Amino acid sequence: MQKTKRLRQRITFAFLLFGAAITLVLGFSLVMALKSIETSVLDDILYTELAEFQKHVTDSQHINEFYRSKATIVIYTVPLNDSLAIIPEHVRNLPQGIHDVTNNNRDYRILVEDSDSIRYIVQFDDTSIHKRERDFIRLVWICAIVTLIIAFIIGLGVANHVISPIKKLAHQVKSLKNQPGESLDMSEFGDDEVGVLARKLQHYHEQLQQLLIREKEFTSSVSHELRTPVTSISMAAEVLASKTDLSTLEHERIQRIQRAVGEMSELIETFLILSQINDEPAKHSEACEMAPIISKVVEQQRVWLGKKPVQVIVEEHGKLEVAAHPGILSVLVANLVRNAFRYTEQGTITVLFDDKQLTVIDTGIGIDIPTQAQLFKGYIKSNSGNKNRPGLGLTIVQRICERYGWRVSFESKRGHGSQFTVLFTKQ
Repeated sequence: MQKTKRLRQRITFAFLLFGAAITLVLGFSLVMALKSIETSVLDDILYTELAEFQKHVTDSQHINEFYRSKATIVIYTVPLNDSLAIIPEHVRNLPQGIHDVTNNNRDYRILVEDSDSIRYIVQFDDTSIHKRERDFIRLVWICAIVTLIIAFIIGLGVANHVISPIKKLAHQVKSLKNQPGESLDMSEFGDDEVGVLARKLQHYHEQLQQLLIREKEFTSSVSHELRTPVTSISMAAEVLASKTDLSTLEHERIQRIQRAVGEMSELIETFLILSQINDEPAKHSEACEMAPIISKVVEQQRVWLGKKPVQVIVEEHGKLEVAAHPGILSVLVANLVRNAFRYTEQGTITVLFDDKQLTVIDTGIGIDIPTQAQLFKGYIKSNSGNKNRPGLGLTIVQRICERYGWRVSFESKRGHGSQFTVLFTKQ
């Protein structure tokens, strides 16, 4: 949802930016055009008034201090060899050309020109024009604000219209996680890019579903088929173990067979449970107490210790209850404990848990950096030829944790042991 909000904000901001740019360009252009036209018109008026004045006035009239042509135009004339004190101070020292002058809170456009030893000063009062100019600029600002508001409303509407099918698609895709067997409702999407994306996702989902179905069928079938030969081997091993005339070496070999058979049986049961994980609700109806499961698993896995000088410590720091199938919890704990038993030659193995998490700590051989990077991949590639490395067990742990929303983490250093932690609180 956060991503959708950011996309909506980007679309709305784009419309605002576009509206601001258009308003700035148009407003600036209008103001500059107004000023240019205003200046050109005023200059034409000044030169026209001066030409008309020079055309109709006689030499005898040059002695007049000023001539008022209109209410807004005053023309001053003075011989160049006379004193300029007879004309107003605000125009007295102006050089030839056109000037903008402010005097007594009035704005003037003034033309100064010398001709035939006479200085002509044409003054135009453009105070009212400047007032209208300021009113026009305020109007441009108001139009700019209104334009930005309209751009915001349009941008928000367009953003919602664009985001709506994306939100629907995201919601449907999210629901597929909790209902893997469902399909996308393609009727909500058109033939645009979102519709193409929806169809591609539907195709990918269908392929993934077929892969999951084939995986479950294969796992279930193989597990059922393997039960019969494993049971036969187990019964044969029990018959051999019951004989009284066996040597110590033969008895150890039979025990090895029985241990291998037990591990195969457990692995088959694990495969069966994993094949049913996707059909089971993520929340189990009843919470299982972990203390009895942990104790049982630790005793079952002690066979991996043999006669190694390893002390096993189980510490309970709180009542741990987890809403999941007991068999799945047994598989989870067994894989963590088995790895610790297998790869610890001496020292201690500590299994501790509280009301939120389970931790298995060992003083075994540890895991090197290259192996840590692919620890949960199941089939770890190694060029060292070292066979003492975790395999499928941790992949099973990772898969169970992903299904139930738990988090598995580890810390390990080669030669100093490892620590695996499963946090049962969903992140």
